[in-house]
Amino acid sequence: MRHPFLLAPLAGLAGLLTALLPPTTGHAEPRTWTSSDGRTLEGEILALDGDQVTLKTDRGNFELPLSRLSEADQTWAREWKEKKMAGGDGDDDTSPAGSAGGGSKTPGDFANLKLGEWPNSIAADFDVDAIEIVKEDKEAGEYIYRSPHFEFRSPLRLSKTVVLEFSRIFEATFQFAKDMPIGLAPEPWGDGYYPTQLYASREDYYADGGMQGSGGMFSYSWRGNEILKSIIKVPLPNLGVEYTGTRFIVDHDKQSDTLIHEIAHQMTGRWLPLLPTWYTEGLAETISTQRYDKGRFTITSMDRSIREDVTRRTGNDREFEMLNLERLMTITGQEWAEELASGTGGRVNYPSANLLFYYFLRLDGEGNGAALVDYMKAVAGGMKEEEARAEILLKGRDWEQLQEDVADAWRSEGLRLTFR
Repeated sequence: MRHPFLLAPLAGLAGLLTALLPPTTGHAEPRTWTSSDGRTLEGEILALDGDQVTLKTDRGNFELPLSRLSEADQTWAREWKEKKMAGGDGDDDTSPAGSAGGGSKTPGDFANLKLGEWPNSIAADFDVDAIEIVKEDKEAGEYIYRSPHFEFRSPLRLSKTVVLEFSRIFEATFQFAKDMPIGLAPEPWGDGYYPTQLYASREDYYADGGMQGSGGMFSYSWRGNEILKSIIKVPLPNLGVEYTGTRFIVDHDKQSDTLIHEIAHQMTGRWLPLLPTWYTEGLAETISTQRYDKGRFTITSMDRSIREDVTRRTGNDREFEMLNLERLMTITGQEWAEELASGTGGRVNYPSANLLFYYFLRLDGEGNGAALVDYMKAVAGGMKEEEARAEILLKGRDWEQLQEDVADAWRSEGLRLTFR
């Protein structure tokens, strides 16, 4: 089961406020925040990433679900973010429209973009000798490996074949995001590597914040042009490997789509604070449902791969009851996570996001993703997401008409859609 990228158990705001009272002062532009149950806290907002808000107090920085704040404070935080995205004022540049570490005002790469030009396959193109064993410390239980763009840490030793296969998966997914002709422009941040933490068991993963019911997760924190922290967390048993008692080896009977899904989130990290949940999850699903084998994605029949994944998930051949598009395109990250945790979202939400994203990517209009690129440009440039959605993606269509168009497009690809 796949899962939202922005998930980690957080302390309840009520408990946090109890620990932090009495109110503190001394921060630039502090304000009094009120929780949904009436408690108060004084602090400065640092970031609003998806549905998580980071507050600075003299007891440290704390990340909270936005829903734990009063409705008035939620509105204030969203308006603060919109102002910063639009340029804001003052010296505190916390606009998430900048790229990580690069200083660019937009996270896309559109200057030389050639819409709709897709290769038949995408492969990890790197020298095997570039794979680096950074550390193997049995006593400390710390093993660190690097490919050209990724660093993954394991509590147990990985065999050479596992290190090679992981490197292929990571690098091929990086190349996929780079080659998609929509201007994603992935690039590592920090020390030049995307980090992944691996776990020996699902229990270890849950103990370190993994969400119950999820197969892995990608979490991040963003401020201005800097990604403060980001990491993939995933248990090794979910990654197509098997433990022999001394090391992990490749189990070729298992799939690696869980890892590919999370890597795809990491590749698009510069876009995550800007774009809605359906987009980010749909993009990750579109990549992870393509045919992958030993460092190569075959993408000559992307629509068929998506259709086959829908069939595998639902058991219904060529028919799918999709989430209605108004709900899908406005669902929040927190609502997505809650539906996953309750067991109601896995079979519907992920395929729905996949089908909708691919529709805008290759089935809408002339099939070259032009509207999707224009939408990304507009949001990166500071336009409100809901305005860009209505103006560029819906193009004057109401929800019912959009559903008809999506259903018609997928019917021609051999999939019959209804909407719940």
